[in-house]
Amino acid sequence: MANLKGGSFHKQVRDANFRLSAFNEPRNGTNSNRTHSDATRIKRDTYFKDFQEFAEDKELEGKLNTLMTEDNMTNFLEQRLESISSFSAQEDYIRGWSGLVQGLQQSNVSINLHTDFFTETVNTYREIAIENGTTFGEAKAVTTSFHPINIISSLAESMGTIAQLQYETGLRVSEAYEVINNLERHLDNLTLHSVQGKGGQIYRDKVISLQLKRLLLKLKAQHKSLPHQSTYYRHLQKYNITSHDIRAFYTKELYEQKLEEGYSHIEACVIVSKEINHHRIQITEYYLSKFS
Repeated sequence: MANLKGGSFHKQVRDANFRLSAFNEPRNGTNSNRTHSDATRIKRDTYFKDFQEFAEDKELEGKLNTLMTEDNMTNFLEQRLESISSFSAQEDYIRGWSGLVQGLQQSNVSINLHTDFFTETVNTYREIAIENGTTFGEAKAVTTSFHPINIISSLAESMGTIAQLQYETGLRVSEAYEVINNLERHLDNLTLHSVQGKGGQIYRDKVISLQLKRLLLKLKAQHKSLPHQSTYYRHLQKYNITSHDIRAFYTKELYEQKLEEGYSHIEACVIVSKEINHHRIQITEYYLSKFS
């Protein structure tokens, strides 16, 4: 895999557009995400310029493709999507970037981003939209035939620990990484506390299993870096599951537990919504709809 050519961002954008160009190549029946029309070329040129402006404003240095990391892309999208009011337009923009990145990767440009990063980002913004009452979204069904607990045992230990943390707590993948990287701040005996979610909201304290505690402490003692989130996404994808699906499993099973304890649908949804750091039951119903 290669880097974009050019000593300036402007020249790198020009090289990226050149590499993506596939106007005379058939698209039907292929998985090509390269540029096959003028409309797509114009749209992608705008995307590149948006990211170029972000990189210049942050005084980032290097090739644009190497700057397209998860941290930079997360910060870029948060900044850019603030000016896009509707969720459907936000989703189009995120998915446009997903296709662009895949097109560059198919054009032999090195970018360490997995498509699940954009899927997770869409899901996060859909949650925000539901929370704000602007849309109820449409839940993508969980199609995996594997239960997370079975997948966890098949993953490498570090990735299995991340997945088990998500499954036991309902945390998003970025929040799980924050906990593991700052374990001394968040772990007290078997309780996780002070975990900050989207919008600065603090999660309720989470009680974890002794097994998970031992795995977390083992990771910390080994002083090993966590696998890149893209690597985590890729390994989950082998089982046709995403990290967002694991959060959905947590929601479903906690909801069913509350029903068994005698709570009504509304009461169970209220409890579960608070546990996943939201305050509208529509979030819980959105997750539950993934299994209907």
